[in-house]
Amino acid sequence: MRNYEIMLIFDASLEEDVIEKELQKITSIIENGKGSITDSQKWGLRKLAYPIKHRENGYYHIINFTSTETVINEIDRINKINDKLLRHLIVREEKNSKE
Repeated sequence: MRNYEIMLIFDASLEEDVIEKELQKITSIIENGKGSITDSQKWGLRKLAYPIKHRENGYYHIINFTSTETVINEIDRINKINDKLLRHLIVREEKNSKE
């Protein structure tokens, strides 16, 4: 298992409970794939650097987790067809070479 971080930017016009439901879908995919959530941070509503899908603001959320590559592929596939998400980015956290 490797450590990953996913940043999600949801449409700012969505209700809070809709965003929570979408986050629950992603966390359930991770947990069903034998992964675990290590940290979850709500950044809240922020102005985007440039318009995405004609939107000026987005609701940011970051999740740190451990998982396998097959789960990452499934999360990426689901997020690409999710019209409630403006953007998502999954990165693998590298181990610090000084430790």
